[in-house]
Amino acid sequence: TRPADTTAKVYEILREKAISYDLRPGTHVNEAALAAELKVSRTPVRAALNRLASEGLMTIVPNKGFFRQPLDIDVVRSMFEVRMAIEVLAVRLVCERATPEEIRALREGWTRIKPPWTDAAAETVVEADEAFHLSLAQASRNKELLRLLGDINARIRYIRTVAMERPRFRDDSIVDHNRILDAIEARDAEAAADLMSRHIRLTLDDVTLLVRDMVVRIYLGDSGPLPAASPVPQA
Repeated sequence: TRPADTTAKVYEILREKAISYDLRPGTHVNEAALAAELKVSRTPVRAALNRLASEGLMTIVPNKGFFRQPLDIDVVRSMFEVRMAIEVLAVRLVCERATPEEIRALREGWTRIKPPWTDAAAETVVEADEAFHLSLAQASRNKELLRLLGDINARIRYIRTVAMERPRFRDDSIVDHNRILDAIEARDAEAAADLMSRHIRLTLDDVTLLVRDMVVRIYLGDSGPLPAASPVPQA
């Protein structure tokens, strides 16, 4: 196996651990233990952790090593605000640039996703929801926008999973997606942008409650006293 392939594989594994919070917020990341677990040297582990730090999933403390980024409500809120800006731009560009065939494909794709929506597991719903929003970004014909949205989606996937366990979020998503597509089909960029903004604000407005529920799930599952996370030491 080439070193580059090993590093890429280690990166994907550690990225998934970070996204799913198998690496708990604020805790020290033991490079040696990860290397032993993955049966690799510490070099690809360190390279992967550096990359995750550049993506905001890790924190580097000089002379102390890597720490999983702590949960911070303001940071989570900021990510949803960035997502809103990206997706509002996306639907505007779709109205401007997408062909009739591309717009028809957006509707057909959503129709395929929608039927099992209400009874599916939250993780499945989030996967389908991401696919819908990424299809809009793809139709915008802006590759950088698509890349940024993919990065943001990964970082907020856990909190969206917590949200999608609530019927209100699922039901509102179905209605909102249909209305957004209606506006796109009408080439009404202003209406599509307004609908997308309000759609994402549903989660943004409840971010404090959702982060609290995230913490309970990450540490306890269902119940019990909440243990303190290891604080990230200051440089």
